Amino acid sequence: MIAAVVKDFRERDLSVRVQSGGIELVEQIADAWRQLCDESDDEEVFYRPEWAQAYLQAFEPRADVVVISAWTGPKLRGVLPLVRHRVTVYGFPILKLSVPANVHSLRASLTVCAGKERDAVLKALWLTAKDLPQWDMIDVANVVEGNGLDGLLTQARADGYPVARKRTSQSLYLPISASAPEKASGGQAPWLAGTRPKFRSHLRRSRRQLEEQGLKEQGLQEHATLACKHFDVADPEALKKFYDLEASGWKGAEGTAIQCDPHTRQFYDLVAQAAARDGYLSLDFLELNGKAIAAHFGFNLRGRYFLAKAGYDEAYRRQGPGQLLVHEILSETAQRGLREFDFVGPATWDESRWASERRTNYRIFIFRKGWYGRVLHAVRISAWDALRKLLGRQEDESAPLELKSKPQGSEKEAADS
Repeated sequence: MIAAVVKDFRERDLSVRVQSGGIELVEQIADAWRQLCDESDDEEVFYRPEWAQAYLQAFEPRADVVVISAWTGPKLRGVLPLVRHRVTVYGFPILKLSVPANVHSLRASLTVCAGKERDAVLKALWLTAKDLPQWDMIDVANVVEGNGLDGLLTQARADGYPVARKRTSQSLYLPISASAPEKASGGQAPWLAGTRPKFRSHLRRSRRQLEEQGLKEQGLQEHATLACKHFDVADPEALKKFYDLEASGWKGAEGTAIQCDPHTRQFYDLVAQAAARDGYLSLDFLELNGKAIAAHFGFNLRGRYFLAKAGYDEAYRRQGPGQLLVHEILSETAQRGLREFDFVGPATWDESRWASERRTNYRIFIFRKGWYGRVLHAVRISAWDALRKLLGRQEDESAPLELKSKPQGSEKEAADS
C-alpha cells in the first residue's frame, strides 16, 4: 500500500489523501466513512462502506483499489473509492476507473458532507482524481441524479473535460409525510391516498382469495392466517428462505436468482450481516398458514425503506402476493417509522400502483483531457448519438421512461386499477 497527502487546500483547511492498495483501504476508514454517511444529505444505504467491502470481497478480492479521501483535521469530509480496470473499448486499450459496485449494488456514488462544505470538498476530490496517473476514462453506472458522483461530473465539465451522462432507468418512490394524520381525506391511510379505488378494491379481493386458497390447501373450515413476518437480523434460515423463494420462479429458471451464483450469494450474505449489525436490515415475508409466498430483501435506514430484492411464489401469481406484502409493510408505517418507500429498481407497472414520484439514474462518463480522451469520447459517445439520430431513435430525456414488466395478479384487473 502507498499512502500520501497529495494536495492541501487552504479553503476550509482541507487535506486530500490518495491511497493505493486493496480492500484493506476501505476497512481502514470504514468507521469514519459510516459517520460521514450518517451526516450527509444522501441518506442512501448503498453508498456506505460495508457495500463497497461486500462488493470487493465477493466479486473483486484482488482489485487494484484507489481511495481518495478529503479531511478537515481528523474528520472525514468526502471519500471517492475507485477501482482500476484495463479494458478495451471498440479496439482501444484503456485504463478505466470505476467505483467498487455492480448491478447488485443497485446505486453508486461517492460520499460527501452536507452543507456549505459540499462544493469545496467535491472540487478537491475532482482536482485530486484528475491528477491520478494513466487513467483514460471514468465510467460509472446507476448514478442517481444530483448525488455526489453527479456533482463530480459537473466539476469535470466545468474544468473542460469531455463528459457524458446517459439516462438508463427511473425508479419509483412513495413519500410518506411524518405529519400526516393516520387517516387522510376519504378515510384512507396517507400511503393509500394516492392510489385508485379499483386498486384498493383489488387488494381487498386478493386478500380474500388468498385466505380462501389457504383454507382449501389446509382443509380448514373457519379461517386461514395471512401475516407479515419481519426479521432485522441476518438469520441464516430466513436468508435461505428468501433465496429459495426468489429462485423458485423465472429468476431461477433463467439463472439470475441470487443463489444461482456463489459470488452473488456471498455479496448478499455480507450486506445482510453488515446491515443487521448497523440496524437497518429488513427481511419481510408474507406467509399464508406459515408458508412464505412473497418476500422482500430490504433495508430501513432512518425511515427510508429500500426494496432491494423481491420474490414470490408463482403458484399464487393471480392473487398478487407481492402487492399484498407492500400493503402489509406500509400498514406498519408508524411502527417502522417510515417516511418513504423506495422501490429502487427500474420502474414497473406494479410499483406504479403505489407511487408516481421518480428518481432518474444515469451512467456517467468522464474522459481524460487530451487527444486520446477526445477520440474515446467520439467513439463511445458522439458516434452512437449520431447513429441514433440518423435512425430516428433519439431519446427525449424530459419524457418519463416506459414502465417495465406486466402487472402482478389478475393482469386485466391490475392493469385497470
